[in-house]
Amino acid sequence: MKKLLLGLATLLILVALAPPVRAPQPSETYYELVERWYIIGEDRSISDNENYTIYNPSWFAQSYEITYPIPTENTRDVNVWSDSSISYEVSRGGGTTAIKLNFSVSGRSRLTYHISYVADGWVSGSGPRYRATLGGVTLGPNNFAYHRYIVRVRGPAGSKLFLKNPDDAQLLENDPPIVQYETSVSAPGSFGGLEAHFYTQPAYFKLALTERFVNQSTGVSKNVTFDTILFAHSPSQFAAFAGANLPVKTMYLDDENNWHGVFDVGDIQPGQSKDLNIGFVYVENVYTPDISKNDVGAIADVPSGLSSYLEAREYWEVNDPAIGWRADQIVGTEKKAYEVARKIVEYVSNYVTYEVTSPRKGALETLSSGRGDCDCFSDLTIALSRAVGLPARMDFGWGYQENLVGHAWVEFYLPGKGWQPADPTWAKSSGDYLFKLDPIHLLRYVRGISSSESASKYTWYDVQPSVEGENVTLLSLTKSEAAQALIQAGESTINVASNLLASHPNEALAQELDFARARLEQAKVASDENAILLAQEAVRHANTVVEALGKPPETGFIFPIDPRYLVLILAVLISVAGVAAIWIHKRRA
Repeated sequence: MKKLLLGLATLLILVALAPPVRAPQPSETYYELVERWYIIGEDRSISDNENYTIYNPSWFAQSYEITYPIPTENTRDVNVWSDSSISYEVSRGGGTTAIKLNFSVSGRSRLTYHISYVADGWVSGSGPRYRATLGGVTLGPNNFAYHRYIVRVRGPAGSKLFLKNPDDAQLLENDPPIVQYETSVSAPGSFGGLEAHFYTQPAYFKLALTERFVNQSTGVSKNVTFDTILFAHSPSQFAAFAGANLPVKTMYLDDENNWHGVFDVGDIQPGQSKDLNIGFVYVENVYTPDISKNDVGAIADVPSGLSSYLEAREYWEVNDPAIGWRADQIVGTEKKAYEVARKIVEYVSNYVTYEVTSPRKGALETLSSGRGDCDCFSDLTIALSRAVGLPARMDFGWGYQENLVGHAWVEFYLPGKGWQPADPTWAKSSGDYLFKLDPIHLLRYVRGISSSESASKYTWYDVQPSVEGENVTLLSLTKSEAAQALIQAGESTINVASNLLASHPNEALAQELDFARARLEQAKVASDENAILLAQEAVRHANTVVEALGKPPETGFIFPIDPRYLVLILAVLISVAGVAAIWIHKRRA
């Protein structure tokens, strides 16, 4: 009994002398769950709904004062609520909206509160493009960690997700697209946010191209004829000729399936100029085929008929030892075409520093300098690809972001999947552009058999006019505007087809043209959406006629001689020949 009493006494003394138990500090509080749910509106506003579940691990109740910053003053409809008592104040200034929260959480308990607001100015882009990085957070040592952090972003109605970063973010829904990323954020720590690029589709554009011909001499530039590439079709793009202010002599397809237009510019008087204005309509879709490395064959499976797309050309120095050595270093022993293309695009995108260059440098100089623009990125990609046996070619056109710029990208031939696009230039700044394209790549023409970037040529008689640089403007169209523009394109293409058919009668092609006219008449009285589809069908039928009958203009003269002078020249030659014959006859006599 004495030993028991002595033990109890000792225990009481130790308890009395021990330091008091420290209650957990507010900094030890953490968020069990934070959910941010962003909805992007068609007007590029953001509707944000956020849920916070905070846990107090202490045995004691804690009071909290938390300031929640929103990095813009352009907010409205701010609201905070909870099942428990919570108060808040909203202030704006210095480019920030601050929400100050006050609430208490009982010991060993949790509280969930909600914040919602609408913000402007976070979504960049124009036309069909919506680009935003949302849900970024930086926590200091005195902030509460996010044990589970979920960010969801929903694109605008009618849009499609094109790019996401981090790449392993989940696509939860397609219509409208919802992308989600889950992580945790320690304190201190940060998360850069969920980046998402959405595009409304189809995207409709009207492009106007102007060529100016100037006669700076004292003579007349006669019978000027202009042959230019208009557009090319692709799996993601429908394009159509929508008329010109000067007569169309013909349209035709070249060896690489680029559509040409040949225009009668006519005579240009001394000191005068003449403008050729050409209109186009583009219907663009997001191109994200489901292609994996298991779907694609090996380089050895490339058809032998594509050997032209493996050869060296100007700007594509395939046979240079430096190109071959670098290609081998990049690809190694890889034989799968998918992986070969991926490795080359990643290398070029990371290796080359973007800078505007002129004139075009080509693959070898780009490899040497490590600098260049989209032509350089594409030229080097093509040369490296061809050097290891993977066919590659170049796409020329325009890129439309906040403005329209000339742009070039590439295509690889993947056994089992055909020609597939990639953009090593935009991949450097915007993410994954391997075997996918957004609807702001407007393709004009393809080059692989030739490496020339030239899209036009012209003929004349007597005095050569000069041609000033192309002027290109682009307008994003509404669905209603697109319907009218495509109807106009149908009329223009049918006129070209009709003129060709008049010169080359063909019963089967006449029926094809009748189909085109019938579809166009239906389009004129249909709703916008149906009018777009019917007008496109009308253009396709008319193009069938043009493809069958359209031929490139004949080039029979080395020197630009007016045909009207040929009769006179021939008469003179006959006269000279006659005089010479008489003279020879007399000499022999």
